[in-house]
Amino acid sequence: MGCTITTKYRKKSEEIFISNINEIKIDPGLFVNENKKKFQDVYRAAQSLSTGIYGEVKTCFHRETGQKRAVKILKKDLMRSELEKTFLLKEISILKSLDHPNIIRTYEFFEDLKHMYLIMEYCSGGELFTEILKRQNFCEGDAAKIFFQILSAVSYLHSNGVIHGDLSPKNILLEEKKGSLSIKVIDFGSAMLSSEKNKKLPKNGKAYYLAPEVYDGIYNDKSDMWSCGIILYILLCGHPPFDGENDEQIISLVKRSRVQMEGRIWEKISSSAKDFIEKLICGPSSRLTAQNALKHMWFDTKIKSAIEKYHIIEAMQNLREFHAPNILKDAIITFVTSQYASLKETKELREVFLSLDKDGDGKISKEELLEAFKNTIGEIEEIEIERIMGEIDSDNNGFIDYTEFLKANIDTKKLLSDQNLKLAFSIFDTDGSGKISAEEIKKVFLCDQSSDENIWKEIIKSLDVNGDGEIDLEEFKALVKLNYNSM
Repeated sequence: MGCTITTKYRKKSEEIFISNINEIKIDPGLFVNENKKKFQDVYRAAQSLSTGIYGEVKTCFHRETGQKRAVKILKKDLMRSELEKTFLLKEISILKSLDHPNIIRTYEFFEDLKHMYLIMEYCSGGELFTEILKRQNFCEGDAAKIFFQILSAVSYLHSNGVIHGDLSPKNILLEEKKGSLSIKVIDFGSAMLSSEKNKKLPKNGKAYYLAPEVYDGIYNDKSDMWSCGIILYILLCGHPPFDGENDEQIISLVKRSRVQMEGRIWEKISSSAKDFIEKLICGPSSRLTAQNALKHMWFDTKIKSAIEKYHIIEAMQNLREFHAPNILKDAIITFVTSQYASLKETKELREVFLSLDKDGDGKISKEELLEAFKNTIGEIEEIEIERIMGEIDSDNNGFIDYTEFLKANIDTKKLLSDQNLKLAFSIFDTDGSGKISAEEIKKVFLCDQSSDENIWKEIIKSLDVNGDGEIDLEEFKALVKLNYNSM
């Protein structure tokens, strides 16, 4: 294949030095990697969902599991400049790092001579934009439910140093055709890191979604919040706040930042909703941050939790009883949970997770966990909260992230089927030999060559039943299926 785009992606700087097994961090991003097989051998592409500048998005089916996913197929010959290739690499890197119930999950990617293939979860509800056209506008209750999820995703991104750069109803998907109004933020092709010094303007999107300061070359997290304000305005009335015959006229109106909320439809909309819009579609110094926007009074009256208390109590008991497995078993369960848990298996748990995440930042803090226990099971000592966090927080970031919450609550026995374990085994068996070596485990955990070799040898030794210095498929299955309840 020669030098490929993703050759640059596999950088030495990603590798981590490990001197102690407790330093290993387990998160879903470890398993979002380039699959060396041909895309066509692993997936069957099907219906086209959308087209873009560099290619199209299609539905696809995993040949081994039958799981329906989406694939973003990018034509490499259309990415002529180094900058365009850099943005693709950055998109992959950002997608790997994200773990939030309202952000699209990415599974793996492929590359051949002509194309890049990004495999993502499939959302049957289609674009929020299409739903707006169909409904014309949302009632405040439905708009609030959708908008809170958008803000939660944006707050999570900003807290992790990521600016989306292209928020619009076209880049928000409804998870299902009917029912829940659960959404997923997609398309990180214009995303950037807040630490970047030279931020380029997004290439995509309508002029009114871009904040006035963007046209002066300033782009930061407040610019995303302007886009959020435009989305809320459209959700409530069905059309954008600025209208012009061309982008030049729209940009002129955007720079004035004056929003009209008049007419029959706005007479029915609450004063708190209008106040919210005015605090988002305004100058950057007055504009709300995502975290502050989640606390706006409009949500207090418009969002009511539909989660039954017994579901929350059950989840809290599962968290309390969870015991961290050994490092390899934890990695396997993380892989299977993040890659193969179905919507049916996670839907209810996601709603519980979001109800526990009181500040809406996409993760559960010690304080939120403590409050949840007090409100459901009863008083609990802080030292017990510390113990629970220590068992569940496998990436050691001080929070319970979404996948970590799922691992502690999902029906593990059902999820860890022979088929899923075979797929997990292939992730660790990087050379396809049918056995996992210490070197292969080290590669999966992105640890550099100078890391202590004894760590990996000890992992192998503790699981190597036949004493050949490697782990075969049967030993691998035995490891995971031993003592389900010990997790």
